[in-house]
Amino acid sequence: MKKTTTAMLAVATALTLSGCAARQDITGFTQPQKPTEVCIAKHDAVRDGFLRAMERGFAANGTTTKVISASYPQKHAAYQPQISDADKQQCQVIAYYTANWAWDLATYLAYANIWVTDNQQNPLGQASYRTGGGLDKFIDAEAKVIELISSMYQ
Repeated sequence: MKKTTTAMLAVATALTLSGCAARQDITGFTQPQKPTEVCIAKHDAVRDGFLRAMERGFAANGTTTKVISASYPQKHAAYQPQISDADKQQCQVIAYYTANWAWDLATYLAYANIWVTDNQQNPLGQASYRTGGGLDKFIDAEAKVIELISSMYQ
């Protein structure tokens, strides 16, 4: 009986920890020259700390940022961010983002998506992160955001 319990515990632990790894998808900047200035379209539904981490991530790659107002209405289960025509004219490159946190003994970053376009909405780069269900979900969210942005520059 003790061997069966130990074996079941080992299998349960292995199943809990396996197949639960976080996943990242990165599309690096496709233009020949990486952006040196980026406007970040503020997403009010996402924690402010995420925006500050984005600013640090772009700065770490030599890119200056400007935060602009935006709305993020959903259409067909996807965000369709909107910015003013004046911001479109002033900003050649725009970064959009969304992120969700979840709770499991503590809050953790469960999902993040950052996409960068030109002012005509043509994609330039994208980085997303989603956690698995294992213990690797408890990460430093700010460091992850900076890593995602840096990955687009490589």
